[in-house]
Amino acid sequence: MLSKTNNRAKIRSKIASSFIFALFSLCFAGHPISIDGVFDDWDQVPITYSDAESDALGADFSTLKISYDNEFIFIYFDFFQGEFLMQDWNEFHLYIDSDNNDSTGFYVNGIGAELKWNFGSRSGYAYLDNQQIEIYQNDLSLRIAPTITSSQFEIAISRNSFPLTDYESQTVNNFRIFISEFDLDGDFIPEEAGGILFSIGEDFVPQAEPILIDRVNEDDIRLVSYNTWNEGILDSERQNQFKRILQALDPDVILLQEHSDWDQIDNIIQSWFPNEVWHASWTYGDLVVLSRFPIINDAFMNSERTMVALLYTEDELGKNLLVFNSHLSCCDNNEDRQKQVDQFAAEWRDWRINGLGPFEIDYGTPFVHVGDFNFVGYRQQVETIRIGDIEDEAQYGNDFLPDWDSTAIIDLFLRHTDIRMGYTWRKDASSFNPGKLDYVFYSDATIDTGKHYILNTLCMDGSTLIDYGLQLNDTQEASDHLPLIFDISKDENLDIKEEHVFSKKSMLDHSYPNPFNAKIHIVLSLLTSSVFELSIIDLKGAKIRTLHKGKKSKGMYQFKWDGRDEIGNYVVSGIYFILIKTEQMRESQKIILIK
Repeated sequence: MLSKTNNRAKIRSKIASSFIFALFSLCFAGHPISIDGVFDDWDQVPITYSDAESDALGADFSTLKISYDNEFIFIYFDFFQGEFLMQDWNEFHLYIDSDNNDSTGFYVNGIGAELKWNFGSRSGYAYLDNQQIEIYQNDLSLRIAPTITSSQFEIAISRNSFPLTDYESQTVNNFRIFISEFDLDGDFIPEEAGGILFSIGEDFVPQAEPILIDRVNEDDIRLVSYNTWNEGILDSERQNQFKRILQALDPDVILLQEHSDWDQIDNIIQSWFPNEVWHASWTYGDLVVLSRFPIINDAFMNSERTMVALLYTEDELGKNLLVFNSHLSCCDNNEDRQKQVDQFAAEWRDWRINGLGPFEIDYGTPFVHVGDFNFVGYRQQVETIRIGDIEDEAQYGNDFLPDWDSTAIIDLFLRHTDIRMGYTWRKDASSFNPGKLDYVFYSDATIDTGKHYILNTLCMDGSTLIDYGLQLNDTQEASDHLPLIFDISKDENLDIKEEHVFSKKSMLDHSYPNPFNAKIHIVLSLLTSSVFELSIIDLKGAKIRTLHKGKKSKGMYQFKWDGRDEIGNYVVSGIYFILIKTEQMRESQKIILIK
């Protein structure tokens, strides 16, 4: 393999001699891509370019895919290793030659780019009519997911944005693309000069199937989580927008962030729904819960960034519902935000396992955790909430899986009602592109989902707006955050019974060494003769290896795992789980493989 230095020299030699090697991938069918941080929809898109591994000192690009629909050009790329933050902390550059003419625009690596975008600085330039025009995210309708660190990203850029259409004087049909790190000094795609030529076909990609606002079942319990920005409901200039939004959604529980006066809000909500009796929690910080169900108890968690309320829902769910409402530290304050999620995870661990919480809850209480989490930095913060992976174990204690059946809780990915987008925050005047700051986490061991979505009136058609008494600009004018809607339905098969979860006595003893490199020893104690399955699963719950499936007599047993999957291939370093399942219970234990 040629070194990166030799590759650069070779490429510059090609450019100097005007020998342009043009890669191309003609695509005559677009794809319905959702920009939400879930990448399954890219499986149907062929790879446009594969880069060589270990050919870079910094970020090491792996694959590139390109597609489109009627509004956006979609770009996907990933890395061989490492995680990056796309809206900060990087020097990734994107160049697009929108007219496929290297004599116009900014000449770079064999293309004439009308668009140069620097992801890390959240700014760029349009090169039109021999002018360099500074541009920002809203000039491109730029959409990027995820908003946290990742090894893969998906990007949408409007086909009608002025840098690509030269102020609507042309249509983007055939264009060339070039991506690099550190301008021209890092890894780039493609390695060859001339960029990648991509053609947009004349096909029509169907629009997203609209998600109707109404519940699937009338008796579903509807939660709305909403950062209403700076006391929004109390602002007389925005109050009508909030009134129309909440009346259209018709929630049973409203969890608000950025509110500091529960009494006034309670009175306002009550006036909007005069035929129902509403209950309000105390305000904790800037957090409040309003509910059609009586509030049995509420409290502030020790991190002082999360409140919790227990709602009387026994008639509807068979158990009372526990709701957590969070508003974590904003923006670049990653250190405090990690402390807050560590502290929450530790407090929930002690509450769930030992009953050491702010008030008493029953075993198997259904719970939902929502709010404005401000996750705009490290992915670790999401994982701490989702899988109980505490970063500072010296201060906050051991990791634990947070659901009642000792598994991860669900990080729910919601979509806008009428477009394939998953962002929850948007401020067009900001340099930051729209992102997912608000989350819904829930216990799938105790509750099942009904309808769930993000309300964005800007993307709804006129007749739907009229049907629900909404106006086009309602969500945009009300807040920079969008409301998240989560319906809970009752599923008898998910009802938690104490005897069907875990016995108080653990079957998995201490596995060693952990972390491990070559082999881990798994010690198992059976109190009675049992039929069980012992397996290794990854963070997504996918089975990696089955170590035992069958019956064993009462006693202690030792199993070993050498880091290989079912077909004998060694897996990558990372976090895995030992999972044991019987007909009556299941138990898991986190292990770390380090190579």
